[in-house]
Amino acid sequence: MHHPRGSALLIDADDTLWENNVCFEQVRAQFLQWMEALGFPGGEVEETFAEMEHENIRNNGCGGENFVASLKDTYLSFRPDPATRDHALSQIDAMAETVRKHPIHLLDGVRDSLEILRRKHRTILFTKGNPTEQNRKIEASELAGCFEAIEIVREKSVSAFQGVIARHRLPKQYTWMVGNSPKSDINPAVAAGIGAFYIPHAWTWKREREELCVSTQVTVLKRFSDLLEHL
Repeated sequence: MHHPRGSALLIDADDTLWENNVCFEQVRAQFLQWMEALGFPGGEVEETFAEMEHENIRNNGCGGENFVASLKDTYLSFRPDPATRDHALSQIDAMAETVRKHPIHLLDGVRDSLEILRRKHRTILFTKGNPTEQNRKIEASELAGCFEAIEIVREKSVSAFQGVIARHRLPKQYTWMVGNSPKSDINPAVAAGIGAFYIPHAWTWKREREELCVSTQVTVLKRFSDLLEHL
């Protein structure tokens, strides 16, 4: 397939380039077990956490600090014994340390594939979340040099895609989004008029799951390195 000079790839970060949500899910499961051990009903805790997380995301966006705040808000909503409250909050902090530090584990084939792709296309990292947290992960990944630009937005909506397309003067017919989230990567990209490569991930966050749009503009791949067969 021939692509002209100036063809571009917008590439997602979390769960596309490196493992992400599995870390959150492990902490969430540990928290639920801990709350049950304290005598709080698991189903009720899970439901309360979902509500707290939804509200905190609406107010502050997504990210590790927001996640930890949601754990604490959930615990406090059950009116715990004041005598043990501070110790319990410290336990939550310790439990969530892996989310805060977030060690970076690149997915198979990512680094080598990016090195090849960036020589053939304009590559732009297009991710969402807390800028401080995302920049820390990007630095730890040592992948920043593979991108001509890095864009971090609060949400990847259709208008966010239109904005990045306009800022970088990307030709829509030769621009593709690469990501694992139907909700944030694939569907809004297609709605904004560009193509997309969908790379499903087993641990994609449930809030990022929705029905994939039906479009000839979407190609489903098994792994990141499969991009090389199409681009």
